[in-house]
Amino acid sequence: MALITAIINFKGGVAKTTTTINLASGLKKLKERVLVIDTDPQGNVAVNLQGTEDIILDSKVLTISALFQDSRIDPNKAIIKGEYFDYIPNNLYAYQRTQGLSDYRLLKQIIDKVKHKYDQIIIDTPPYLGFDAINAIYSADALMLVTDFSKASLTGVQILVSVLDKWHEKNIAKIFRDKPKTILFTMHQPKTLLHRELLESVEDSKAVGMGIMLKERIPRLLKVVEDGYDGIPTVIANPRTKVATEYKSLADTWYFARQMGQIVGSRYIVDVPKGL
Repeated sequence: MALITAIINFKGGVAKTTTTINLASGLKKLKERVLVIDTDPQGNVAVNLQGTEDIILDSKVLTISALFQDSRIDPNKAIIKGEYFDYIPNNLYAYQRTQGLSDYRLLKQIIDKVKHKYDQIIIDTPPYLGFDAINAIYSADALMLVTDFSKASLTGVQILVSVLDKWHEKNIAKIFRDKPKTILFTMHQPKTLLHRELLESVEDSKAVGMGIMLKERIPRLLKVVEDGYDGIPTVIANPRTKVATEYKSLADTWYFARQMGQIVGSRYIVDVPKGL
């Protein structure tokens, strides 16, 4: 049974896609069968992988949005067998293909047709709460709320949690509340005063009510940006960097989660559906 994880945040630029790509690559190195699904119309998963940048403007490519639009399409035909992991891409044509759609069960129906082939399925989401993100949340076994280490982004996470807790569709609100939620800090600078102040304010994550904080914290490093331009995940391109080390630890955490049914945070443990 695959462990399905949705990577979410209202705010853009917090490294959701970077996290998706490096977590997936790290899991692949652990011999996990990994599928990434890009629900963001910006199509950043393909953009950040070597040799697939043109997908963003190709109207003929089978994307997750094309699958949303036409349930008769076999989702296996949309899977790209990548060097670092398999993935279903998205692109700018998503806006016209998903316009008017509201069924939050569509992604789960797609995943149900392919999940028997994978150990881990990771869903990258857009930086807003809409059709795509709600589908991802509904489909996931666990949620990873990615936030950079700033007050603005943390506030975004709190707002996201609050909005979804009070969602006007009662069944969606209940689904969200029942999902195990974890928080991953990115762009981390531990030597700054801001770091210490923020850490003190959110360390007791159960009191905050956002979810459990993961022990992994991804530092700010220019090399990550350069790797993105080169289209090679940092865990592959620069495995000895602190960023790669933290992402490899995150992959270990998710590998353990699938095997043992528990995600281990910095101070708490949360149960998830146990895999094979």
